Amino acid sequence: MTQDPHDALCKAAFSRMENAVGAIQAALPPAVLAQLDLETLRLSPASYVDERLGKSFSDLVYEVDVAGQPGFVCFLLYEHQSTEDPLAALWAVFYMVRLWDRWLEDHPGAKKVPPVLPIVLYHGARPWAAPLTLGALLDVPDAARAALGDLLPELRIQLDDLSRAPDEALRARQVAAFGRLAFLLLKHGRALRARPGPDSLGAFVRSVVDLLAALPRSDRERAWVYILEVTAEPEADLVIEALREALPPEQQEDVMTAGEALRLEGERRGRRETLLTLLRTKFRQLSTETERRVAEADERALDRWTKAVLFASAIDEVWAED
Repeated sequence: MTQDPHDALCKAAFSRMENAVGAIQAALPPAVLAQLDLETLRLSPASYVDERLGKSFSDLVYEVDVAGQPGFVCFLLYEHQSTEDPLAALWAVFYMVRLWDRWLEDHPGAKKVPPVLPIVLYHGARPWAAPLTLGALLDVPDAARAALGDLLPELRIQLDDLSRAPDEALRARQVAAFGRLAFLLLKHGRALRARPGPDSLGAFVRSVVDLLAALPRSDRERAWVYILEVTAEPEADLVIEALREALPPEQQEDVMTAGEALRLEGERRGRRETLLTLLRTKFRQLSTETERRVAEADERALDRWTKAVLFASAIDEVWAED
């Protein structure tokens, strides 16, 4: 299983501009959208500028030109949340500072930095009720807050709450079929996990069979992997059977392929965890780069490194043959 199926689905769907543009249009107010040239929307190379914060904020970072203003750009942080995070605005500030720091490194002599707009795509079971502003997180008595006024920093997260959006509205969003399916999967994923039986799962699949039919096979398999990951593992066989029964014959094989891919990924994940355990036991603390290297390793590399770690006296010797 992937470490976070929601994260994997969001990146797969919204790293594509045919979905990203519609997602941004659905999240931001019209007055803000009027200031952005969405035809220039692109993934920013700063999307993964901070791996530690990347686990909190942000999944994706876009750059977009300011409409009618050559040379001016705006960053858009796009983060998904499956549960409310009371510190979401604070994590956004941390990430914004790192983006600005990278900007200043890349633009020596700059006296200003681009604006950064944080967006949260929320797909929890209940409507979001946590603070969306930085000011709400500042522990200041009301009387002092009024006196301090503009001295207190402020920031607002723009929330796209899928729990409040009817399915019909999500289907009407101006995104490609995979983007619309991703919105619906994210909205209903927790319910599928809570009730992985044939009735609820089959009904959901039948309701989106038209979107599935519009997808290339690779994207359909991504959808099946997501469903299999968010449903309870002990029910995997039941889930696969429910999916097959709900689908037309031409799509049933895709489910079996996805199930097999998920099983193999589970085995690889177990081998990665074993290798990390051996590395930590022998070399104590591991760097972020080492953990990334293991997380991205194929089967041959895992075999080679697992053997090498037994005889290595320094961690660099583990990768010496690469």
